[in-house]
Amino acid sequence: MASRNQPVRWYWPTFGNVADAVQASNQGMWAAVFCAVVTAIMATVSIFTAAGIAGIHPSAYLDAVLFAVIAWRIHARSKGFAIAGLCLFVIEKIFQIVTQPESMRFGIFLGIILLLCFISGVRGNFAYHRFMAEAEVAPPALPGAESRARDI
Repeated sequence: MASRNQPVRWYWPTFGNVADAVQASNQGMWAAVFCAVVTAIMATVSIFTAAGIAGIHPSAYLDAVLFAVIAWRIHARSKGFAIAGLCLFVIEKIFQIVTQPESMRFGIFLGIILLLCFISGVRGNFAYHRFMAEAEVAPPALPGAESRARDI
């Protein structure tokens, strides 16, 4: 993700090739997987308790499924689902801050890390499609083509 002179920045990656874009896109996918798993666990625990945990009720299974589908589609390099994942995460964090501000005391750092991962996922998917489009447009280089072009 970085050249020999630049440090690797997981929070704001640079893109030099398709592999860099895929790596950044995978950050968004893993953030969505994490959200899906944690939400499913919390929804399962809330089934066995009288009240929801941290405002999470069994209806949160819908969120878990949405994040799982988003993770699957980000892995397939879908730009739309990468944006949808970022938007869903931001909307849910805003809702959490408004309805349960006390729950954000400790979760703010994890929220920022996940937000950066989702943003990297969006950037990585767009870079992936840009690199793939450039690869389709660029004609393949033939061996010795440069010397033949100079001879003409």
